[in-house]
Amino acid sequence: MAQVFFDSLSEDQGRPSVDLRIILGALLVKHIQRLGDEDTIDYIQENIYAQYFVGLSSFQVDPVFAPSLFVEVGKRLGAQGADRLNTLMIRQAKELRLVKHRRKPSKRKDRDDQADSNRGTMIVDATVAPLHLAFPTDSGLLNHACEHSEQLLDVLYNSARELWPVKPRTYRREARQRYIGFSKKRNKSKKVIRKAVGQQLRYVRRNIKTLHKMLDELEAAGVQIARDKHQWRMFWILQELYRQQDLMFMSKKNKIEDRLLSLQQPHARPIKRGKGGGKDTEFGPKINVSLSEGIARVDQIDFNAFNESQGLPAQIEAYKALYGYYPALVLADKIYWTRANRKYLKDKNIEIGGVPLGRKKEQSKYERERQRKRNNKRSLLIFLSLNLIKMVKTALFSLFSSTQGQIRHLTARLKRLIIDFETYILNPLPKSTAGLV
Repeated sequence: MAQVFFDSLSEDQGRPSVDLRIILGALLVKHIQRLGDEDTIDYIQENIYAQYFVGLSSFQVDPVFAPSLFVEVGKRLGAQGADRLNTLMIRQAKELRLVKHRRKPSKRKDRDDQADSNRGTMIVDATVAPLHLAFPTDSGLLNHACEHSEQLLDVLYNSARELWPVKPRTYRREARQRYIGFSKKRNKSKKVIRKAVGQQLRYVRRNIKTLHKMLDELEAAGVQIARDKHQWRMFWILQELYRQQDLMFMSKKNKIEDRLLSLQQPHARPIKRGKGGGKDTEFGPKINVSLSEGIARVDQIDFNAFNESQGLPAQIEAYKALYGYYPALVLADKIYWTRANRKYLKDKNIEIGGVPLGRKKEQSKYERERQRKRNNKRSLLIFLSLNLIKMVKTALFSLFSSTQGQIRHLTARLKRLIIDFETYILNPLPKSTAGLV
């Protein structure tokens, strides 16, 4: 793992890096305690046990490193470095026999050697990793764009005041008052929203024109200004946001390609989930994940929406490259079971955990119940794991803050969850119970 990190560093440039043991220990503390970058450094700085955990020999008052190093480590590793680290950890877990893919016994005589060599169960699913950003609205985005454009105007004006005896007018107070008056209204009709968006659009358009005019005057006068990359990046983001909002406003539509959701995170895109309700649209990267023996692997990540069924063959090939054999069973949602994927799995002698095509076959109650539990293994495993984690945390906290009766109640609930976990996940239905189902 250290070699993967050191490969991203330069041998002859820059100062020496922080000890990798401290960085990995701080990352573990951050995710276990669910803290932010700054809060993690403060937590380690004031906690002697956390300092011992990250590898410090004695207590120190100074911070272990700057909080921005968490971001820099991710940038240095990149997607390929993170995948290499994940692969190394999975292979190490396999060597320690923490991953045990058992070969399922088969009574069929027509199965070939490849089918007998398939091992394990792979669960695949797609989800969205939400970003920390406010719910995007057209009026709110334009208000932020107006404020950032006013800041850029102030920077240009202060860089060469001799060119402008009077500061260019921006109507910033009027724009702010109108937006606050609009945001305070509880019931906003479509007419009121369109009026507010039109007002903010005109303010942003005026500021962008003023910025271009000031830049032209600076270039004509031969004045060189300090070009801050973050400010110029924000300038181009403002222009793209105005273009999109103006186009949607004139066409009276709410959809546009590569729609911006935030000025600070212009890479974010809306992802339609199709679940209905308040979570029909999520904001963040869409990821395609595969799970086997409790170990997850992110096979695909993209800020734009994609069809996760197209990546199933690549996920199975990655499984074979990692473990040396194909999975014996694949569990997934209905969207994955296209005809092409079904043919691919059939050629690899991999069992499909879904509803077969064609007319339904006659099944006994035992067979239907067994198939239902096998297909629901994916959701049961997730929910029972989450419930177990939640109950364990609650029980540990209650040891110090609850009465004995509450502790016995929590312990009984934990036992029921464990029994359900062993019954529905680990142990299949015995054949003797076929007539009782």
